[in-house]
Amino acid sequence: MLSFPAIFGIFFMGHAMLSMQHFRSMSQATGSSASPPIDIIIECLVGMMCCIWAILQSSGKFMKIKAAPYAAKRTYESLSYRPNFAIFNHRGRTLAESKKSS
Repeated sequence: MLSFPAIFGIFFMGHAMLSMQHFRSMSQATGSSASPPIDIIIECLVGMMCCIWAILQSSGKFMKIKAAPYAAKRTYESLSYRPNFAIFNHRGRTLAESKKSS
């Protein structure tokens, strides 16, 4: 079921679309290439914000994300420690040796 902010936002976005179509037809008829009027831009932004607010309100209550039991007791530093990804055979050794010899 759509809430009032959703209907309000859809109406604003539809009206902004029709206003933009009218503006484009008028600018093509006169041959000018101006940017859209500020009222159309504001109307699009208000409609978008109303739709976003309605979607967030209809999604339900947000719940906290809980870590797995084994990760909840560990510190942040220990979570990022991965000794399996330590690589010691890389081009840094070769570059350091070539710098010493030159």
